Amino acid sequence: MDTSRPDAGDGAPAVAGRASLTGRAASGLSWSALSTVALVVANLAFTATVSRLLGPTAFGLMAIANLVVLFGQYFARMGLASALVQKPDLSDEEIRAASTAGAVVGLVCLGLVWLLAPAVAGLFHAPEVVPVVRGLGVSFVFVGWSMTGLGLLRRELRFRALSMITVGSYVAGYLVIGVGLALLGAGVWSLVAATVSATMVQAVWQFAVLRHPVRPVLHWPPYRTVCSYGTRLSLAHVLDYIGSNLDTFTVARIASTAMLGQYSRAYYIVVQPLGYYLSAALSNVAFATFSRVQQDAARLRRGYFSVTSLAAVLVVPMCAGMAVAAPDLVAVVLGPQWGQAAVLVPWFALAGGCHALSQLSQSLVEARADLNRSVVVQVGYLLVLAALILVALPFTAHGLWVIAAAVAAAELLRYLGYLGLVRRVLGLSASWMWRAHVPALFAGGGVALAVAAVGWWLAGSPSIVLLVSEIVAAALALALSVRVCPVPSIRADLRYRLAAAELLGPPRSRRRRAAALVLGRPDEAVGEERP
Repeated sequence: MDTSRPDAGDGAPAVAGRASLTGRAASGLSWSALSTVALVVANLAFTATVSRLLGPTAFGLMAIANLVVLFGQYFARMGLASALVQKPDLSDEEIRAASTAGAVVGLVCLGLVWLLAPAVAGLFHAPEVVPVVRGLGVSFVFVGWSMTGLGLLRRELRFRALSMITVGSYVAGYLVIGVGLALLGAGVWSLVAATVSATMVQAVWQFAVLRHPVRPVLHWPPYRTVCSYGTRLSLAHVLDYIGSNLDTFTVARIASTAMLGQYSRAYYIVVQPLGYYLSAALSNVAFATFSRVQQDAARLRRGYFSVTSLAAVLVVPMCAGMAVAAPDLVAVVLGPQWGQAAVLVPWFALAGGCHALSQLSQSLVEARADLNRSVVVQVGYLLVLAALILVALPFTAHGLWVIAAAVAAAELLRYLGYLGLVRRVLGLSASWMWRAHVPALFAGGGVALAVAAVGWWLAGSPSIVLLVSEIVAAALALALSVRVCPVPSIRADLRYRLAAAELLGPPRSRRRRAAALVLGRPDEAVGEERP
C-alpha cells in the first residue's frame, strides 16, 4: 500500500509504476470494502433468519463440528494461495503443482475427518455430531481445489472478480440453499449444506473465471517450491486456529450444547464480520501489494503506516459501537432466545477488532517471508491465551463472559506483539506507531459516546428503532471525528486513496463536495513527516 504521491518521485518511470500500483491497490481496497459490506449484510440476513428457525443446540453441534473442520481447512489450503502470491516469479509448472497438491491434500483431509469423526463425538460426548462432521468434511475437496485460482486472482490484483466470487458464492450457499433448507425443517443440515455448497460454488466459479492449468507435474522440484513456503505459513495459521478456537473447545467441555450455542452465536455475530470478512478484505489486498514491493523497505514503511491508520480508523469505531449497542444488536439480529449472548458481545468486539488489525501486520511479515518470527508471536499468543483461560475457569460460575474477557485480553496482547515485530522489521519509531492509532482512538471514543447518548435518550423504544438510531449516530460521529481529528494526515490519506480508486468523481462533483465536508479541502492538509 504505497503512499507515495504521483508527483513525489525521482524519475518518471518509477513514479508511473508507483502510481499504478497504488491505484490498483486502492481499487482493490474499494472492491474489497464493497464486498465486505455486501457480505456483512448477507451474513446478517442469514443469521437473523436461521437464528429464529433453529435452536441453540443446532448451533452448538455446528460449533463442535467446526472445531474439526476449520482445523482441517488449514491443511487443505496448505498456504498454497499465499505462496502463489508471494513468489516473485511463477512458472507454469509451479501453478500445475499447486493445483495438484491442493486437490490431493483436500481428498486426504476428507478421508481423515471421515475416520476420526467418532473420536470427536466421544471427546465432546455428542454422538449426534458424527454425521455433521463427515458432511462438512466434503468441503475440503472444494477448498483444496480452489486455492490455486484464488491465489492467482490475488496475485494479479483482480479484486473485482474476487469480490464477485466471494459474495456470489455466499449468497448461493447460505441465503439460497441454507435458508431454503432451514425453512423446510432440515435443522442442522441446513447449516452443513450451506457451508459445503458455498465452497463448491466458489471453486467452480473461480475456475470458470481463470482457467489455470491443472495437468499434474510428474517431478518434485515445482512441488517443493510452492509447498515449502505454504507449509511454513500453514504452521503459523494452524497456531492461529488453535488460539481462535481454544475458548470454544473449553466451553464445549464445561458447558451444555445449548450454552455453547449461545457462546458461538455471540462470537459469530461480531468476529465473523470483523475478524473474518473485514480482515480478509484488508489482508488480501495488503498481502498482494506488500509482496509486490517486499524488497523496498521505504515503500513498505509508508504503505504499512498508511494502511494501518486507515484500517484502524474504521475498525476501532465499529468495535466501540458494537460494544455499546450490544443488547439491541443481539435482540434485532438474533432474536429474543439469545439474551445471554448480549453479555459476551462487548468482549468479542474488542477481540474481533484486535484480530482484524493483527492480520495487517501479519500480512506484512508474511509478504517478506519472515515466517519464523511470526510463529514466535503466534506461540506467545497461544500460551498467553491458555494461561488466561486457566485463570478464568474458576470464575465461570459467574458466566461465560470471563472466557470471552480472556480471549479479548489475549487478542489485544497479540496485536501489540505484532506491532512490536513490525517495528523491528521496518524500523518504525514508537511515536510513529502511536500516531497511526491516534485517529482511531479519537474516533472510537466519539462513536461510543454518541451511541451511548442515543441509547439513553431513546431508552424504552423498540430494539429495531434503537439499533437504527445508534447506527446513524455512529456514522455521523465517525464522520465528525475524522473531520476534527488532531492528526490531519488521516484526512489526506483518505482523500488520496479515494481519488486513486476513482471514487471521488471529477472536480466539483457532488461526491467530491460531499467528501470535502468530512475530509476538508485539499489545501487544508498539513504536511507531516512520513515514516
